[in-house]
Amino acid sequence: MTDIESHVNQLKETFGTKLEMVEIVSPTRIRLRVHVDDIEDIMQFIASELNFTSLETISGVDYETYFEVVYHLDRWDGDATVIQVHVKIEDRETPTIPSVTPIWGSANWHERELYDLFGIKVENHPNLKRLLLPEEWDEYEHKHISELHPMRRDYQLPEKPFSFKPQEK
Repeated sequence: MTDIESHVNQLKETFGTKLEMVEIVSPTRIRLRVHVDDIEDIMQFIASELNFTSLETISGVDYETYFEVVYHLDRWDGDATVIQVHVKIEDRETPTIPSVTPIWGSANWHERELYDLFGIKVENHPNLKRLLLPEEWDEYEHKHISELHPMRRDYQLPEKPFSFKPQEK
């Protein structure tokens, strides 16, 4: 049995039906789909039991009717395996997902980017505030949440351009 097959078996034995989908994509890549309510337990298991100590990236995807958050987890101790964890978020008005920053510190800025550009609230994040857009962005006279988060498919450019307020000295 290969390392990747062993990882898949351990995940299936531990989480069973909590794994909505598990597939071996290549000799070094596993793809999982999990429910948002199970993400913390599954991620903790992947980090501590399977020794995936590196979170490379977190990406947001807007599919118009739902969001998906995709995590890429690596382990570089000989087998160079990657686990992709996909999480579907169906609530477009108040999308939320738990933070994995306590597991991987590198998640911090990735989660802030999810919040900033997609409007996905990351629960229990240590410092959830805008990362790329100015903090004043929220104060602009937006008409809808889609105008606050520019990576959403329904993002609308405001009628008048955003302008920064001069900083008082």
